[in-house]
Amino acid sequence: MTRLYLIRHGEVYNPQGIIYGRLPGFGLSERGRRQLAEAADALGEVPPAVLYASPMQRAQESAAILAERFSLPVRTDERIIETSIGTFQGRRFEELPKPYITEEGAHPELESAASMRARFVSWVEDVRSRHTGEVVAAVSHRDPIIVALLHWQNRSLDALPDFDLEPGAVYAVDFSDVVAVRALV
Repeated sequence: MTRLYLIRHGEVYNPQGIIYGRLPGFGLSERGRRQLAEAADALGEVPPAVLYASPMQRAQESAAILAERFSLPVRTDERIIETSIGTFQGRRFEELPKPYITEEGAHPELESAASMRARFVSWVEDVRSRHTGEVVAAVSHRDPIIVALLHWQNRSLDALPDFDLEPGAVYAVDFSDVVAVRALV
């Protein structure tokens, strides 16, 4: 069995309340650092042997907290990066279409759930192949994590808006004959 911990990055310092998407310069707030310390505590019983992170600053800062706790290097992978949202970056959340994530894409500049799922699941298959039987942790972002979790739980995208995945949340996904998903934090 391979266990994958999916960890949402900690809260971001974003005083203007804009959609930061893939914009540079959005790191963790103090609260975000505390959230990742709590996430690390939740992983302590069965600690990760391998640590991956999205290349975004907030994910790298979150992963650094875990890396220090577990004495692991951080491996960066583009496939677990934030949702691509084009020119919606830098704008207000209210400007996004509702729903902003659909299977095909709600807007030409918004990444579709199908695209997110394909890249994320491709990464997971590579991780399972490379790290068979190991415990792997990955710091990523809300929407890609939820799209993948919904896929493994055989649930529709209708559940995405209300899916509970606060900053610093941790889900354990166990891959064996079946896929078992459970929230840890």
